[in-house]
Amino acid sequence: MLTWLVNNLATIIVGLIVLAVVILIVRKLRSDKKKGKSSCGGNCSGCANCQYCHHK
Repeated sequence: MLTWLVNNLATIIVGLIVLAVVILIVRKLRSDKKKGKSSCGGNCSGCANCQYCHHK
């Protein structure tokens, strides 16, 4: 088991870094959504899903 860990240590570290980045992105998106910020950055007047982003 220890040999396997040593042989795959670089892959495990990179995987953990990628996982941490994904978790931070999801947290930021959820936080922005709770604050009412739009995540698309587009123009709402031409968006078919505008009613889902901006509740009135």
